[in-house]
Parts: sequence; structure tokens; C-alpha cells
Amino acid sequence: MNLLPQPLSVTPHAGTFTLPPDLAIDASPAHAAIVRRLLAPGTGLALPAAAGGAVTVTSDATLPAEGYRLVVDSSGIAIAAADDRGVNWATQTLRQLLPPSALRPAPTGAPLEIGYVTIEDQPRFAWRGVMLDVGRHFMPLPDLFHFLDLAALHKYNIFHLHLSEDQGWRFESVKYPRLQEVASWRTETRKHLDEHGDGTPHGGFYTQDQLRALVSYAAQLGITVVPEIEFPGHVLGVLAAYPELGNHPETGYATATSFGIFNEVLNMSDDAMTVVLDLYTELLDVFPSPYVHVGGDECPRVEWLDNPAAQALAERRGLPGPDHLQRWFTEQLRDWLAERGRQLVGWDEINDEGPLEGAVTMAWRDASYGVTAAEAGLDVVMSPSPHTYFDYYPGSEPTEQYAIGGLITTETAYGFEPLDGIPAAQHDRILGTQCQLWTEYMPNLRRVEYMMYPRGCAHSEVAWSNPEGRSWAEFSGRLDAHLARLDALGVNYRPESGPHPWQQGGTGTLRRPDAHRIA
Repeated sequence: MNLLPQPLSVTPHAGTFTLPPDLAIDASPAHAAIVRRLLAPGTGLALPAAAGGAVTVTSDATLPAEGYRLVVDSSGIAIAAADDRGVNWATQTLRQLLPPSALRPAPTGAPLEIGYVTIEDQPRFAWRGVMLDVGRHFMPLPDLFHFLDLAALHKYNIFHLHLSEDQGWRFESVKYPRLQEVASWRTETRKHLDEHGDGTPHGGFYTQDQLRALVSYAAQLGITVVPEIEFPGHVLGVLAAYPELGNHPETGYATATSFGIFNEVLNMSDDAMTVVLDLYTELLDVFPSPYVHVGGDECPRVEWLDNPAAQALAERRGLPGPDHLQRWFTEQLRDWLAERGRQLVGWDEINDEGPLEGAVTMAWRDASYGVTAAEAGLDVVMSPSPHTYFDYYPGSEPTEQYAIGGLITTETAYGFEPLDGIPAAQHDRILGTQCQLWTEYMPNLRRVEYMMYPRGCAHSEVAWSNPEGRSWAEFSGRLDAHLARLDALGVNYRPESGPHPWQQGGTGTLRRPDAHRIA
């Protein structure tokens, strides 16, 4: 049946159920709405509510969180689920049992038949995430809705939205409007500092109401949106809008037009902390997620170490030196979030001065950072760049369009095991895994899709399915069939055979597979 990600158990039976035009659904209003939202557009079925309808949805408290049971037989389609998310995932599986055309946004008239089957399913990990960076390149709001549709099809349940960067600020602030007026735009885009730019201004931001709509839409799909606005590094855009927050405001700042790691960081003053907490107050009002990502990676200490004011600030706060200002900042933010019922998530640099208790570590530099954090008793999301950074090249062909560096094939993504190296006693510390789409060289959704799929198909199975009984050879066969579904949806995925001529870039030579990734 070529289902993806692979369910826990699939038992086919003899026989076929044909979905009749008057197919009705017997379920609670909330569960019926989930099934209609996903199934009705591509099938053209109205799915009216009716007692005794051939589609039934029931709650089953004996199933694990997000788990479901799907049975198709002569009486129709029966879904039992632990919760609303389980109903979502069961319906996504049901869509895959239908012809690929049933995934389109409107019916094509193709016969709607499903072979009899019993499927028992549940996720391996609770955190099955995908991160999209909209700071380097702004993605219009409709693109984010489409991105979520594809993520839900693959049973991702976390959408990590990276909303701020040196190159652009994307979150509307009522209290600090210069962030959207100034920080959300750059004058042009350059690949590197030493190259000419394209001369085209780039930018945009999301209003708070737009983001509330995104959060609501994601929730309907079973997805939690985890927001990230980043401090104290990656803040050139913020400093362009409010230079008094920088260490050298007299020099002037501008939103970055090139990519890399910049020495300019927040000055960490009391006034800067007030601005940061004001912004997080606005963020929490928009995003109900129990997790809030604060970044924390790639924050140079150069400006603090060279700045007498930063040295005096560190002394006043009782710190060993200005190089400890970031740790102090992260601890303050962790405690502030905890008081409001939220938990801080940060890139693994938050533990560089020792394990940061009460925080979730997102291990990106290498899986070993996740191992160390788990052994220290911290919760971890395994996101190591060698397996999960989908801004890396998807293939070694010299005709691939320009990317950040590195090499992650679909097979490499599929070969990742999040529990490798984790002592058995700490397995429960691994919340799950997440893949990343940094968009330095992804200017639009079409390019994002090319870099995400089919590697995201592979990673989604790593996140959802048990490793037993899985293999690359077996997965490859299911993937070939699954790509027909992506074709029906019009997804610009990268063929496993390599880029088609119209997908080739010729905008740069392939970097070494071990090239350093700048996050």
C-alpha cells in the first residue's frame, strides 16, 4: 500500500470498499470536521453527518497519544483514535489509501476505492518537527499554509518558525513598530560579502493576526507552531531599527544584505532586556505553544570583551566576565518563560557554560551535543546538521543549484537514528527529532520544496516509525509510489535521479561535502 511514514502494523484483507457519493460520517462534530477538512476537497464528497454512517470515528482512551486504528471493510471505514491528533493522522493515512488524485484540492472524477485493511499506528517520538527560516528570505503567508499542508501529510506535528535574523525581522511588534518598518527590509541580497548584490530590496513581515490564523490552521492539522525570535546574536536587523540596543550605536547599523556570522550583538543592558521581554510578551500572546525557541547559537563575544560598558555590566551582575553575559541572559529568559507556563528551547550552545536546567536542547552542531545534554538530564530534540540540515546539497551533481554546502542525500536523511549513542536510561530524554530549512539560498517556496522533499519524506519516517523492519531498500520502493502523491499536489520535489534540466542552476560549484554550515 506504499504508506509513508510506515505505520506500526498494516494487515491487508481481501475485498475493496467503494466510497459512494452519499457517504456519511458518524462522529462527534469536532472529529467529523477533521475528516471533512482533509478528505472532502479531493474526493468531492460532502460527508454529511448521519447516525450509522459508513465512516465512523470513535475515541479510544486505551490508545497512546496520537495513536489510531483504521479499519476498512465491507461496512465502511472505522477510525478509533486517542485524541484529535490521532484522528488527523488516521485521515492522512486514509488519504494515502485512495488514488493520488484524491489529494488534489478538487475532485477529478477518479474512482474512489480502498482495499480492505486494518492499520494500527502510533508515533515513535512526540516531537516530529520541521523548521523554516523566514528571516533570510520572507515567505508569503499563503506559502506557509501550503507548507503546513505538506508537513501534516507526513505526520509532522511541530512547525518551528524562525522569525528573526540579521537579514530580516518578520514578527509585527505593536510596541516597537520600527522592527517592521526598518528591520523587516534589506536593500539587496548578496551571496557573500565580497560579491555584488542583486540590487533588489527584499523583505516583509507577518501581522500578529496573520500569525494567529496560521497557529489556528496548524492546530486544525495537528501541528503546534513553535516560534523563534533570536537574541542576543543574529540581531543586525533589530539594531538597524533600534541602534541604542547595540554596543556601538555611534557606528550605525543596517539590516544585513549578505549571509554569515556577524560580530554585532545585543548590548545586554537593562534597557535591552526590557525590549526583549516586551517582545516575548507580544510573542506569547500570539503563540500558545508550550515551547518557545530563543535561538542562542552563533553569538560572538567580541563586542562584549572589547567593551568597558559590557565588562562593568558583567561585574555589576556578579559574573566572572562579559563572556558570561549570554548565559546570564538565557537563564533570565528561561525563568521568565517558566513563570508564564512556557519552556525555553535553544540551540545546543545554551549549554556551553554547563547544562542549562529546565531548558530543551536542540542539538544541531553534532549528535554528541544531544548525547551530553541527555546524560545531564536535559530534554533534547535531535537535529544534527549532518543528517537534518536540508539546506545542504541534496546530491553531488555539479548541476545542482547553489546551496550552503555539505551533502545530505535522501538515503543519508533516512539513515539517521536519533537514539544512537544515547544510554538506555536516558532514552526518555529524547523528545524527538527535527529537520531544518535555512533559506539563505531558498528565495521562494518552490526552492524550499525542492530542498525539503523527498528528504523530508525520509526524515518523517525516522521521526514517526519504529526502526525495526525498516530499510533503505524497502523505503525506496514506497517512496517511488509516494512521489505520485507529491506529483498530484504539484510539489516541486527533487527527483532521486538528480535534477531535471529545468531545475539546474549553474550558479556555483558544489562545495566539499564536509563544508561548514553557517546557521
